[in-house]
Amino acid sequence: MKAAIRKGILGYNFSVTDNYSKPAYYSSGKNTNDVLIKINAAAINPCDYKAPRALLGPVIGYDFCGTITDIGDQVEADQKLKVGDLVFGICSKGSLAEYSIAKASVIAKAPTTSNWKPSECAALPVAYQSALQGLRRGGIIDKECAQLQTDKAVLIIGASGGCGIAGLQLCRAVGVSRIVAICSKKNEQLVRDKGATEVVNYTDQDELESFYRDSVAKFDAVYDAATSSGAGEDYWDKSIPLLKTGDGGSGHYVTLNGSKSKWIRSLTGREKQDQSLIYMKPNTEDLELVVSLLDRTGARPLVNILPFNVDGLKEAFDGLKGRRTTGKIVFDVA
Repeated sequence: MKAAIRKGILGYNFSVTDNYSKPAYYSSGKNTNDVLIKINAAAINPCDYKAPRALLGPVIGYDFCGTITDIGDQVEADQKLKVGDLVFGICSKGSLAEYSIAKASVIAKAPTTSNWKPSECAALPVAYQSALQGLRRGGIIDKECAQLQTDKAVLIIGASGGCGIAGLQLCRAVGVSRIVAICSKKNEQLVRDKGATEVVNYTDQDELESFYRDSVAKFDAVYDAATSSGAGEDYWDKSIPLLKTGDGGSGHYVTLNGSKSKWIRSLTGREKQDQSLIYMKPNTEDLELVVSLLDRTGARPLVNILPFNVDGLKEAFDGLKGRRTTGKIVFDVA
């Protein structure tokens, strides 16, 4: 089959081959909670070039949307999955390939209403579950999402990337009244269109410093999708004073990354009460909730669709490494 694979000892080089082995699949006796997927569309994330092959596996990618072609005999009946269903979620054998395997517990049926496209569904799993779980940890999104958060203020750092836009759209969906975005000036209109009520230009140092100076104790949550993303960014410590304190409720800082010392604190259970590093935990319920929330406002992921070939792969990783990409990069595998 055709697949995008990691090459070299550590796997930091990439190529596309037409002769990669189709993943071994067993519908009974072994791995029976898995489904075999024919991939329609697949998305990539920064971790796809930052981590070695030994950790991520030989085939690139996690996010996918595709069609079930075989199903394990112990897939729970209440998941209501069958051969022929169009589904989306996280692959366990790499998504940037013609076929892959996924656990039934980390996929969901693609929505059949509201004109969802496979490329849009493929953009959801990592970025939108990360944002959902981060905002949930920050007290902005509850399990039922029945009550609008009209009294809340949220700061989203790195607002024009895939995870940042996800945060903007989910905040808008639950009615957050003040959504402040930190991004470059050139992306101001983009993030306003996606849900920001205010924009801070991080390339203007005076504007950025003024915002931090004037925003002490003003935010219920800070969702940071920029710190440690590749160019020495570090908003962690200076964002903590922006959190609300006192009888009216305390704010919470949530980030997708951090320094080595912050990771050590997180992994050893020594995080401070108002600070969290988020490890995204894929699951069917959150995928379904993301779709439901986006449908409230008619929002869709911002996708950049590239061809499934060497040139497309190079363009994608050059964009991610250069931090020039807005929204999500999705490959048209089908």
